[in-house]
Amino acid sequence: MLRASARAGVGAAGLALVGCGGDDDDDQPQAVAQADQQQDQQQQAMQQQQAMQQQEQQQAMQQQDEQAEQQAMQQEQQEQSAAEAQAQQQEQQAVADDNIDYSATAIGAYGAFPQILDQGSALARGGQSASNNYHYAAVFPLDPFGSAVPGGLAEWEFVGAESLIVTMNEGRTFHDGSPVTAEDVKFTIDRLTGKAEYNPEYNSAWTGELSWTGDNELVDENTLRIEQAAPSVDAANSLALGGFPMFPKAYIEEVGDDGYGQFPVATGSFKFVEWSADEYIKSVRNDDYYNGRDYGYAPRLPYLAGYEARLIPEIGARVSALEAGEVDLANSIPPDLAVPLGESGDYNVFYHPAQRGLHIKLPMTIEEDPYNPGQPNPWRDRRVRIAANLAVDVDAITENIMTGRENYTYTLSSGQFGFPEDLPEQRWGYDPDEARRLLAEAGYADGVETDLIYLAGLYTNDQLFMEAIAEMLREVGFIVNLIPEDISKFLGEARNKELTAPYLFPQSAGFTSIGSMAISVDSAATYEHRVEVLSDERAEVDRLLAAAKTEFDTDKRQQLLSDLVRIHYLEASWIFLFELVQTHVAASRLHWDPYFLQPPSVELWNLKSMKT
Repeated sequence: MLRASARAGVGAAGLALVGCGGDDDDDQPQAVAQADQQQDQQQQAMQQQQAMQQQEQQQAMQQQDEQAEQQAMQQEQQEQSAAEAQAQQQEQQAVADDNIDYSATAIGAYGAFPQILDQGSALARGGQSASNNYHYAAVFPLDPFGSAVPGGLAEWEFVGAESLIVTMNEGRTFHDGSPVTAEDVKFTIDRLTGKAEYNPEYNSAWTGELSWTGDNELVDENTLRIEQAAPSVDAANSLALGGFPMFPKAYIEEVGDDGYGQFPVATGSFKFVEWSADEYIKSVRNDDYYNGRDYGYAPRLPYLAGYEARLIPEIGARVSALEAGEVDLANSIPPDLAVPLGESGDYNVFYHPAQRGLHIKLPMTIEEDPYNPGQPNPWRDRRVRIAANLAVDVDAITENIMTGRENYTYTLSSGQFGFPEDLPEQRWGYDPDEARRLLAEAGYADGVETDLIYLAGLYTNDQLFMEAIAEMLREVGFIVNLIPEDISKFLGEARNKELTAPYLFPQSAGFTSIGSMAISVDSAATYEHRVEVLSDERAEVDRLLAAAKTEFDTDKRQQLLSDLVRIHYLEASWIFLFELVQTHVAASRLHWDPYFLQPPSVELWNLKSMKT
């Protein structure tokens, strides 16, 4: 192209000279010579340019070769570095594993114990982390998000929306060495749903979670077919809930409910040894546990050889016992006491979201005011419920009494499936003036009389934050009588739907969304105020939950749950508080890296005692 352009340029120049020159013929040879000279110069320039391009191409090729060689060397170095890092990590892990004392035992101090050790009973709720959460193992294991995964005691398979097939895995045993069979799974479900022949009146705490179950049929000794009374997408998850109890049929039929509540035989990673109801609960590692420490899910074979839980209700006494070396782990210690201990270097502080969205349940389903017979129940008026929410300064409580790490409570945790992303923008804030105005508008300018009940000693700083809540309610016009109750009295009244007053309760974010709401949102839930007259809002919440339980289309189920949460929250169905963050203090030799994103308590199977 360069040559063609040069030739074209010379021709044009020549024509121009001929056409524009003088008549003197002597000028023609000179013009031709000048044209030839110009052509030679252009050819030389073109050759020089070609030489330069060739040189540049050679240099570029050389640079590419050098870059390729350099990249190959870098890749080799990176691979070598990665291999060295992996080897170093493996070496460090090996050193760390060698530093674990697998023969160590630990002692933990707790503020509350369960009333009995039968995890299936309503009387066992409260204080479960001291015992039942690690004596028992569910039918299926859990991933870090709290959803069922294959493996564990059994496998499962849905047959359409009609039934769930459970197939037992080999080599699974109870703590007494007897095999876990499909008949034991059937017996467990029957016992928890009031269908077991030996005792149809069993006081179950799991009826809400298992409401989807219909008839159970043994296909063979290893296979159980569970008919779904109502199709439930949550069927497998309900058999994988943390602490779900698997019961040995023969043993319970031999010792009865009372005997089992005193000496449980289960399938968990720790085996029960002995207990004194007001003093201690002793356990040892289940060395025959079927999920080894290299298992991909939870729970697994523990590191500790033994564990003893001690009942020390007073916070100061738990801290004193830790400092005196009488216990190794003090549970539920307020941050203002825990942080200085951690800063001393002699202790480790464990923080974790506790799967509990604390809220105050309101008796809005009761038609008559229990404190003023013949008068309408004030809690059925939405303005009164909103006023109660606006009266409580949640931020002040979390920042001054709790850890400051707490999230706000909603009907579902913000991390759960179906949570409406725009709901936090509509959160009930703190506005005592508006609260007073709403009470007056609702006809309660002289106040609303109510008791306020909480389970004493169960949650970190519960007395302090409940006293603060009571005082905040009083400031806007509620006449509050704060009542701390004993665990056995409280749970019995709540389970039998005998409570007519507002009471503190947790929304469990550790379950699936449907499982969470089946416990404390559904009108038929195990822990809910007695239902006499359903409000339109309550009826719609129940309808949406029933629809979500049977909706297998993920997008549609998400929309149903989102609609439910939005209605339940914006109707101020509870006094919404905060998601509890638990604070525990341990001796420096104890290390814990949580497996679950929201562990309900310190995962004792995952707690390590280091030699140095």
